[in-house]
Amino acid sequence: MVKLGWALTVYIFVSFILFLITSFTSLGWITYGLMLLPIYAIILLVWWLIVWQNRTREARIKYWSWSIALVLQVATMLASPGNCYGWSQGASCYSNLQIFLENLPRNEPINIPHWKSVENNFPRLVLAYGLSVAVALLSTSIEKD
Repeated sequence: MVKLGWALTVYIFVSFILFLITSFTSLGWITYGLMLLPIYAIILLVWWLIVWQNRTREARIKYWSWSIALVLQVATMLASPGNCYGWSQGASCYSNLQIFLENLPRNEPINIPHWKSVENNFPRLVLAYGLSVAVALLSTSIEKD
């Protein structure tokens, strides 16, 4: 259990850094800081309490639940804001998906239509991803001695 606890801790820290790197914008950092960071903190606190109580037991993870979490993680990174030029003046941000598929610049003004369906679902994807990690951990079974 302790090895799984350390693996989860490393995964959470690395994935949070990846989220911040892929969305190097103030909107992305605010969203990740206010939505994902508290979810991660609760997950780590609860998981380490469980690990401490069951440190000698073995854990069995469900790969299907972690695959859903990883798919949602990639979807969240693609929907995260990639170009927020003029965001503080009320303009919306272009998603990483639109930037990659249309080969748009990251730090310059752009005058093409936004993909509102992707951009507006970014906070929902962050929440869905955080909850999918929690569900993946809840589906982890602890074997009896």
